[in-house]
Amino acid sequence: MYVFHFSAKVLQSLNVSSKSSHGAYYVATQMALAHNGILRGLNSIYLQATHIPREDVSAIRDFLTYCQCWCESMHHHHDAEEKDFFRSIELISDVPGIMEGNIEQHRAFTPGFDLFQEYSRTCLAQDYDGRKIRSLIEAFAEPLTRHLYDEIETLRALEIYNSAHILQAYKRFEKILMAANNVRLTLNVQASSLTSLALS
Repeated sequence: MYVFHFSAKVLQSLNVSSKSSHGAYYVATQMALAHNGILRGLNSIYLQATHIPREDVSAIRDFLTYCQCWCESMHHHHDAEEKDFFRSIELISDVPGIMEGNIEQHRAFTPGFDLFQEYSRTCLAQDYDGRKIRSLIEAFAEPLTRHLYDEIETLRALEIYNSAHILQAYKRFEKILMAANNVRLTLNVQASSLTSLALS
């Protein structure tokens, strides 16, 4: 059985201080940093899930909102990859399906991820179960982690293609990620969560 413990290991970034570094190494480094953020966010959910006081309805609602925000950021990241960045890489490399392995990895963790997102959206505070949160995460943690690591190696391997074009494609991808209107689902934020977020 897969044991979920991200806290001891993160993705290693690359040294891209040299001006002669290929764009693929810059892209791989930036993606490693983004993937570490994803891992750390999920790890924080997993570690805190069983420590939310059952009697603190406000804390439970806030935590479920946090879970939803993490899920939405995941969708945001992977949707932009598939709709823009990966397609750009295909054009640059002139290799149809060059990123297909990474897309298949997205599909591998999606069923378990979707169950986790649905729980975070629909769970009532009085029904909250931290152990359920953990079990849902454990169901997709292994394929997600494998994907986040493997994709970095895929990006490093792009060094055989035009550096400037790779970098340009990534910069466009970054702009898409920064756009505020790329949201799949409206967060199911309950009143107490809105109040606490406004005061924080």
